[in-house]
Amino acid sequence: ELAPADLIGLAAISEAGDAIGAVVAVENFGAGDVIEIERPDKKRFMVPMQPAAVPRWDEAALTVADGWAE
Repeated sequence: ELAPADLIGLAAISEAGDAIGAVVAVENFGAGDVIEIERPDKKRFMVPMQPAAVPRWDEAALTVADGWAE
């Protein structure tokens, strides 16, 4: 299983498989891990590391659920 630090640098993709950016940070503010993703235009957004927001991840990519990559 990947540790949070292993997620940094992973490609972030939509459920349809479209590239949306890359994981640049994993934070924990006390209520669980939060993934920060940077889009190609350098804008960033965060998603909670919960199945509703991140249904899957592996060594190749982190999938962000529809509705979370707005």
